[in-house]
Amino acid sequence: MSRTADGAAFCRLVEQSQPPGLRQFTDPVVGRLMDPMLAMMAGAGPLQKQVLDSLAPGAYGGLVMRTRYIDDVVRAWARAGVDQVVVLGAGLDTRAYRLHELAATTVFEVDLPDIQRRKQRRLRGVPRCARDVRFVPVDLTADRLDAALGAAGFDGTTPALFVWEGVTQYLSEAAVRSTLRFVGGSCSGSGLVFTYVLPGVIRDQGHRGWSPELRAQLSDAEPWLFGLEPRQLAGFLAEAGLDLLSDIGGAEYEERYLAPIGRHLDIDPGERVAVATTSSEPPAAGRL
Repeated sequence: MSRTADGAAFCRLVEQSQPPGLRQFTDPVVGRLMDPMLAMMAGAGPLQKQVLDSLAPGAYGGLVMRTRYIDDVVRAWARAGVDQVVVLGAGLDTRAYRLHELAATTVFEVDLPDIQRRKQRRLRGVPRCARDVRFVPVDLTADRLDAALGAAGFDGTTPALFVWEGVTQYLSEAAVRSTLRFVGGSCSGSGLVFTYVLPGVIRDQGHRGWSPELRAQLSDAEPWLFGLEPRQLAGFLAEAGLDLLSDIGGAEYEERYLAPIGRHLDIDPGERVAVATTSSEPPAAGRL
């Protein structure tokens, strides 16, 4: 599993140590997917602080809040009746195993075959919340997403919600555009929730504030390639047949989630979450 996937999972596990009134989500599964030593370090104490201190400023807050917001989007679309969720670059995503709103939903997890095999081994015996979970082995830089999903039983004649979290910066612009065109060509009423980073973050390789040694390792192993300015987002999506519904970041997280409970988190301003749809009349949930 990649360092960045483990890092995001670490932050999700650390969040579980927050009191229920402050915790942004409940994830009882994520610890099983991580390296046991890293999971142990997530417990409250000096080891947890050591890892968190090694992260870029605002990284923990950004990862926690994007998870919370995407959870809410997935729940809302499921409640609105969308019964197919496609998780692109699923990695250590656990929503199919912790969101009870997915009880009538089939979740398609798309990722590289070796990552999926490891994940399936670690999830053996864990009950799912989703109606069904189907693992779809795909390399988004080389394989045909439509063919792979079709072989897994994806129904292209009914709406779906696509989830694309923490992935786009690792892809070329061509690969991002190709995936967006596929989503944009999906059944009317389908949606997409995804993260993207700003071009300035790409120029700095996304690791500002990390130790020089770790930053060099990550930049070499998992270079960041694609970024987008918020002012360009609507036009970029429109070229793929998608209408932008919302585009949020730290200020919106603070107003919607944190201020009402008296909690503050430093949030990386270089990453945002957008929601788009294939239809000018999306489900009411689309305007979350």
